[in-house]
Amino acid sequence: MSKIRSATAPAASAPKGALGRRIRDNWQLYAMLLIPVALTIIYKYIPMYGIQIAFRDYKASRGFMGSEWIGLEWFQRFFSAPTFGRMMKNTILLSLYSLLWGFPIPIILALMLNQMRF
Repeated sequence: MSKIRSATAPAASAPKGALGRRIRDNWQLYAMLLIPVALTIIYKYIPMYGIQIAFRDYKASRGFMGSEWIGLEWFQRFFSAPTFGRMMKNTILLSLYSLLWGFPIPIILALMLNQMRF
């Protein structure tokens, strides 16, 4: 007669030290992972600290941390500006033109050049 394990029974846990053993056995893979992780931290996460400049009244003489915290004042000023609609329209159009000229046009040009017969 075979034993049937119930759905509520806890699964067998891995022996202690199994993670450490796996890391020791595959240390080359973890060493190769250090460079991408370091680059991600350096170029993606450290610059996020500077995002708070959007919420400060930045003065170069006081420096970044010495500048006064003003919260959402710059955002309110931007959204209530009389030229807000025109600025948003221009931004969206520039983005669409960039997508148009940066993505399909070079592919079409490459296909056309490939089809040329000498």
